[in-house]
Amino acid sequence: MFRFVQKYKNLVNKMNFLIKSILIFLSISFSTYSQNNYEFLGAIKLNGNDKTLITYRIVFEENKGVIKGYSVTDLDGAHETKNSISGTYDKKNKMLTFKENDILYTKSKFSESSFCFVNFSGKVKLVNNTSKIEGAFKGLYKNNKKCIDGTVALVGSEKIYNLANKVNKKIQKSKKIDDDVKMKSNPIALLDSLKINKLSRDQNLNVFWESKSAKIEIYDVGQEDGDIINLYHNDKLILENYKIKHDKKIILVSLDFSVDNVFKITAMNEGTIVPNTAKVVLYDNNRSFELFTSFKKNESAFITIIKKEL
Repeated sequence: MFRFVQKYKNLVNKMNFLIKSILIFLSISFSTYSQNNYEFLGAIKLNGNDKTLITYRIVFEENKGVIKGYSVTDLDGAHETKNSISGTYDKKNKMLTFKENDILYTKSKFSESSFCFVNFSGKVKLVNNTSKIEGAFKGLYKNNKKCIDGTVALVGSEKIYNLANKVNKKIQKSKKIDDDVKMKSNPIALLDSLKINKLSRDQNLNVFWESKSAKIEIYDVGQEDGDIINLYHNDKLILENYKIKHDKKIILVSLDFSVDNVFKITAMNEGTIVPNTAKVVLYDNNRSFELFTSFKKNESAFITIIKKEL
């Protein structure tokens, strides 16, 4: 019996690996949330000896040939970075052009000036369920000097979710896989988790800021379970033993860019549903940054607000 169950556990693991591989090696298609809104998933590969594939996601709106949106590099990785993107789409000639402009946030420790931005131009047919973005891109620094070129291969997210749904249905219908394995092996949950900006133990998120103040919202999007946190700004306690609730806790903080602006979030406990979790939203003028924290008791993570370079 053990071997029989183990066989199916191995099968589930292979299915999960397949889903991850599809994301990285790109064999999927395209998702539209409305007529002109698109999401693509896949990978980029840098030229040279390094054969590493870097997960990559872009989300944008196309309106009368103008593209605006964002990209995320190294999804859920140590160097996860979100950039604004802009560009154009020539429907007649099926030519898509976009470039990364500004860093919105990054978990990387590298300085802003060292980031290499993707600049892509290529033939793409933006239609439901069949679109792919493939081809070479130019890598440029913020000052437009050349860095590292590479290739991008992306496909829309709708088919990957369709495939994940089919895999999940087979898993859930099987009477030979126990419920615990089914719950932990849900490919839909895996895909959804890659879209969430998570902040875990000892991680630091660098956010590039325009204004001289920050509005912070903290609240519970799930079941209120008694999670308690402390919030510090430059080692000064500004929120003590706060029990996270559905109602949003709003904090306004003035920023002094002559020093670092480091916010530390510490879990003081784990509520009735572990781990300690919260949704945190940062507001900078008309921009907002959403993230989710997930801690065990006494664990901390950091948000560093950095003055945006002009």
